Amino acid sequence: MSKTKLYFLSTRPQFLPAIALPVAVGASFAYRSTGRFSVLFFALSLLAALFYHAGMNVLNDYFDFKNGTDNINTKALTPFTGGSLFIQKGLISPERTLHFGVVLVILGSLAGLYLTCMTTPLLLLIGGLGLFLGYSYSAPPLSLASRGLGEVTVGLCFGLLTVLGSYIVQTGEMSVLPFFAALPVSFLITALLYINEFPDFEADQKAGKLTLVVRLGKQKARYGMILLTAGAYLSLVAAVALGFLPAPSLIALLSAIPAAKSAAGLFKDPEGARSLIPSIKSIILADLSAGALLAISGLL
Repeated sequence: MSKTKLYFLSTRPQFLPAIALPVAVGASFAYRSTGRFSVLFFALSLLAALFYHAGMNVLNDYFDFKNGTDNINTKALTPFTGGSLFIQKGLISPERTLHFGVVLVILGSLAGLYLTCMTTPLLLLIGGLGLFLGYSYSAPPLSLASRGLGEVTVGLCFGLLTVLGSYIVQTGEMSVLPFFAALPVSFLITALLYINEFPDFEADQKAGKLTLVVRLGKQKARYGMILLTAGAYLSLVAAVALGFLPAPSLIALLSAIPAAKSAAGLFKDPEGARSLIPSIKSIILADLSAGALLAISGLL
């Protein structure tokens, strides 16, 4: 395998669409609200988000190596859970993993700073908060994922902050519209992280990574998946009913089918490992389809 392909795969590219679609949602509703759309700003927003996400994935691998989580994870469902394991396999050294992650974050920051200069200082606040939360997800001293705050962090970074940032890039102003458009995405990406914590339970527990699933235990934690998936669609229906989102946004309810399948599968077998793969695939489908349908609805 070439070094270029190796480094590319270390970013876990299969998860990068999870950040691309919220960028599309924000830009779509910005166009609906103002009629303005800059192809250049959208491309740079997407580039910044992808670099940030890729960088955080790589840095997460490094810090999970340092805290020992991935080293002892014998139930990792690659490529869904447990990181890339490239350090553990000796494919990339820990030092190079750290350096690569930092370079990716710097590239994302440069794109973000350019957009800030071209639009509004509000973007610096959004981007700075996202960078701080993303880095602190697994890195000390905060290590938010180990304190039961990783789920909220991911929901904010991959949902609210990304949609809001993309909206602001296009419009130069804040609005309640992207906040409500982001809620289903925030809930579903959190649900994706949440279900991935079940097969990682034993390794996280031994390493002292106290995720919500570790804190609650698998049997109690399975109810959390129902709350997260229900929250995604109840927030969508409520936002439309209250007039915060347009009626076409309800087409995103179609993604409730795989989301319900995922929640049901986890509830039936929370102790499973490989048996959870269909449920993980279903929530990935729900998250991606919800984002795509919301982005489309903004143009209808």
